[in-house]
Amino acid sequence: MATLGDDTLTLQESLRAFLARYPCRGRRWVALSGGLDSTVLLHLLSADGEPVSAVHVHHGLSPNADDWAEHCAELTDSLGVPLLTKPVAVDASGGVEAGARDARYRVFEQLLQPGDQLLLAHHGDDQVETFFLRLLRGAGPQGLSGMRSNRPLGQGQLLRPLLDVARRDLESYAREHELTWIEDESNLDVRFDRNYLRARVLPLLHERWPLRQRIRRATQNLNESASLLRELADSDLQACRHRAERLGESIALDPFHTFSAGRRRNVLRGWTESLGGAWPNAQQLAELEQQLASAEADRLPAVPLGRLVARRFRDRLFLTPVLPEVPEDFSVSWDGRHPLLLPGEGCLGPLPGWPATEYSVRFRRGGERARPLERQHSQTLKKLLQEYGLEPWLRERVPLIFEGERLLAVGDLFLCEGWGSEAPEALPDWRPLAFFD
Repeated sequence: MATLGDDTLTLQESLRAFLARYPCRGRRWVALSGGLDSTVLLHLLSADGEPVSAVHVHHGLSPNADDWAEHCAELTDSLGVPLLTKPVAVDASGGVEAGARDARYRVFEQLLQPGDQLLLAHHGDDQVETFFLRLLRGAGPQGLSGMRSNRPLGQGQLLRPLLDVARRDLESYAREHELTWIEDESNLDVRFDRNYLRARVLPLLHERWPLRQRIRRATQNLNESASLLRELADSDLQACRHRAERLGESIALDPFHTFSAGRRRNVLRGWTESLGGAWPNAQQLAELEQQLASAEADRLPAVPLGRLVARRFRDRLFLTPVLPEVPEDFSVSWDGRHPLLLPGEGCLGPLPGWPATEYSVRFRRGGERARPLERQHSQTLKKLLQEYGLEPWLRERVPLIFEGERLLAVGDLFLCEGWGSEAPEALPDWRPLAFFD
């Protein structure tokens, strides 16, 4: 019977103890690649009678990808486990490994509902590889603290119950239970950094040192340092964080610039992580700090941070999603009684107190003029949006609400002249971006 290295607990007993610390209030998922690790994890849960579902992400990168999906379907059928297979398109512009990981995690984030858990089968040898990869990339304490056994993901929770398990224990379990699994041919390609470490470097180190135990001790110590840095980031964020109803979160730059350079970088890391963005690397942080320090009032630097973008406007720094394109000449009819989804992930809420009629909603096309209610003269819409302080990245997607050709309202900024005594009290409820809610 496979045990956890030198411990007396079996894999089954260790998994039960781990899951007892994290009771599931929703649906429990296993990320199933079909490889050894996830196959053993799924079998362990199934054999223990745990209610579980599996999700297989079909990257389409290998000529064998369809066979892997079929293998996962056969495995889950044999175990009586529901399977969800999700094909994805991988953006390899930043590297195949990073693009595939981003695609997987987008699936996972969209999948998890409140109370759900996603179990990943990373084990102790993966932790060793991750430690050295991050060390060679110059990571700090947060990065070197290793993969976490649990963290929030989407609306649910990500768990890694096998981080204290050696791969050899998983292999022993698989042989004992006559399990079959797939081998990804890309794992043999030493052009990838992780594969090079696994095949060429770590075997030499394993000959001399008990790496898994030593790295575990190091990551535990580094975790303490990382926790203290997170606490400091949370405390500093409270001093400069601002939540706007329409725009999600920003930080005020005046108090932010009173921090030392190290504390500013720590705030940016903690803030980005808390909003689900990719951990900014040293180059991104340096670029962002340089632009924040040098940008004049009329400059609007934007720095990509994975799925988020850091943008400055006036005296604040915002984190927004990467904005999707909005179509030109957009126009749609609307009854004003039901929510209206807008291109680019925006939304207009119902219009309480507005007349029951047919409205049309458009985006800017250039050259529009508007006269806000109670003003004597009209102005160009471009100038009005600047005056009302609408963030520049939203000015092309602010909804203009018309009745016929009469402009009634501009987003949730102002009503236009022409209403007379019939003007409604409520401005439209405009949510330009579906994020951070």
